Amino acid sequence: MDNVFDAYKAQTFDVIATTMGYDAVCEGVSARVLFNSPSVSETVSDHDYDYGRPTLEFKVGDWPGVKEKIEATQDVTITVRGVDYYAMKITGPGSIAQDGETYKVILEA
Repeated sequence: MDNVFDAYKAQTFDVIATTMGYDAVCEGVSARVLFNSPSVSETVSDHDYDYGRPTLEFKVGDWPGVKEKIEATQDVTITVRGVDYYAMKITGPGSIAQDGETYKVILEA
């Protein structure tokens, strides 16, 4: 992490994932994630929420090797709330989201 605020971002992710996140399973490993599946497309602040594209954030290290498989366009399925999603791509600068040490994944049902 580059500065003191990165540590706060990581702690914030942990608190939010614990209180409002979901358990998800990828390749037999469970992790607590942030899951966003909006009911309508809209822009909030500088983020676009696409109704047809749910997203998920998981912590670096929770699913070893998954980022690399997604980037190599290998089939990766993530199950959230009993629904299987195909991981389309990892987003963010350098493939790391800007909210702490997490990866953001665009999903498709």
